[in-house]
Amino acid sequence: MKISKTDIHEMIASLLNVDVEYVENIKEDEDLMMYGMTSISCIKLVVMLEEKYNFDLKDEDLLIGKYNTFNKLFALLDNY
Repeated sequence: MKISKTDIHEMIASLLNVDVEYVENIKEDEDLMMYGMTSISCIKLVVMLEEKYNFDLKDEDLLIGKYNTFNKLFALLDNY
């Protein structure tokens, strides 16, 4: 399965209620929590990803520290 960076950026932009261009300018290794992501928005992101790409994250992959940067998020999603 190929996860689209554009899709991820759009999902996060909608969760943060900002333009996608704002999200595209976040560096790949910056903590998304610095930009307004919360534990609730992280859960919403997981649900969006699971619904769009039709998979379930394993329980051990639900820790926020495993997907709080774009680098970590894309590395994690590559396993699915």
